[in-house]
Amino acid sequence: MSDTTPKELIILNDNHKKIIDEWFSMLQQRQGKFNGISYNGRKLRAELRRNSLYELICSQAGYRILADKLIDNDSKLAKTEVHYYALKIFANVAAFAEKNNDKSPFAAQLSEKIKGGERNYLSELRFERLLTSETPEEFCQRLIRAVKLRGEKGVNLTSLADGIFLWMQEWDAREHGWPADTNPFKRLSVRWEMDYFSTKNNTNTNTNTNTKE
Repeated sequence: MSDTTPKELIILNDNHKKIIDEWFSMLQQRQGKFNGISYNGRKLRAELRRNSLYELICSQAGYRILADKLIDNDSKLAKTEVHYYALKIFANVAAFAEKNNDKSPFAAQLSEKIKGGERNYLSELRFERLLTSETPEEFCQRLIRAVKLRGEKGVNLTSLADGIFLWMQEWDAREHGWPADTNPFKRLSVRWEMDYFSTKNNTNTNTNTNTKE
C-alpha cells in the first residue's frame, strides 16, 4: 500500500475497535461473551442476517448490545440519529462477514486479486457504484454484496465501520445542504479510492514483475 494512503480512523478510535472486535468474536460462538455477558452469538448473527435495514434492525439484540456499548456508554460518539443509523447499517453488513481481517483497510481488500485469478474481489465498476450510492439502504445492500464476495478472507470491520459512519455523516450533510469537508483526505470517496486503486496498482506491478522473472 502507498505511504500516502490515509490510514487513521476519522470517526472511531482504538477503543471502538476493541468493542467491535469483541462483539464480532461473540457472534461467531454459540456461547460467547460480550461486555461480560454470555450470548448465543450465532443466533444473534442469524437474526441480524434475516432482518434487513428496512425491518427495524434496531429491535435485534445483536444490534442493541453493540449500540449500548459503542454509543450509549461512550462519550466519544455523540448520541445522534446519524450515528445510530450508521450503526444499524454496520451491524447488518458485519453479520455477513466470515472473518475480521484487519491486515489492510476495507477498500483495499476489495481490490485484492482473487486467489488463482486476475479478478478483484469487487470490480472497479461495482466499487464506483458503491461510492455513488444515493441512499443508506442502497449503500447497505451494496456493502453486504461486497462483504459476501470477500468470503473466508474476511474484511477489516473497524475500517468498514469507520467508513460507514463517515458516509452517513456526509449523506446527512448533503441532505441538509451543508458544505463538504474542505480536507479531501477526510472525505470517504477520496480515502476509499486511494486505498482501492493503490492496492490494485501494487498488485498489477507485482504480477508484471513476477512475469518478467
